[in-house]
Amino acid sequence: MNHLKSTPLSLVAAALTTLAIFGTTAAVSIVGAAKGSPYPLATCPVSGQPLGKDATIFVMEDAANSLNDGREIRFCCPKCVATFTAEPTKFLPAIDAAIIAQQSPRYPLTHCLVMTEDELPLAGSPDFDKVKDVVVLNNMIRLCCPGCVKKIKKDPLKFVAQVEAAVIAAQKKSYPLTTCPISGEVIDADSADIVIGERLVRLCCNGCADKARQDPTSIFAKLDAASTKNAPATPIAPTAPATPIKSN
Repeated sequence: MNHLKSTPLSLVAAALTTLAIFGTTAAVSIVGAAKGSPYPLATCPVSGQPLGKDATIFVMEDAANSLNDGREIRFCCPKCVATFTAEPTKFLPAIDAAIIAQQSPRYPLTHCLVMTEDELPLAGSPDFDKVKDVVVLNNMIRLCCPGCVKKIKKDPLKFVAQVEAAVIAAQKKSYPLTTCPISGEVIDADSADIVIGERLVRLCCNGCADKARQDPTSIFAKLDAASTKNAPATPIAPTAPATPIKSN
């Protein structure tokens, strides 16, 4: 059974409300840090309501599945947390599908993260149906086959770090912002580069990292606005358009 540690952005009142809903302090506490990326979606997975800065953040505990153990999920209110914990398997597939759809177009690697010598099959190829997209601590990872998932589970953070390094390398040259999205200060060679939802975020210093992770939707909006503003008047057609790969 999944248990959750809460790390609410809303203050102690929200945590106390949550404790009242669960009726015990054993399943919920207000300590514990998330692993991997912050929750990258803009809506509550239970209610579908938009998430703001006052969203309630919970960290999953799942000893049976390291892909979810330490994973952050955000909700519009503590009541939705109770609904989620009553039947997490009802909501996780939809969360994973939404994250894959969001991150797939920007996925930076063309080879399997485990079997690094294996190029990932292209859409329409005979082996295309073997490709496996999985969500690891809110980060999408693309594998050559379902068998590689077992190896990812042995050390998920190791593989997440590899994807994040590839994201930084792939997106740095075309990064659309010239200033830190938190402080507004000019970004220079000493900027702090972090990855949220498989998107590069360049900051003036490491001190802005926590604030950036608190509100991913706002950060994404700034990146999108800058990308649109800086887009060429006549879009250049890519030589090999990326086709999002559906998870099995």
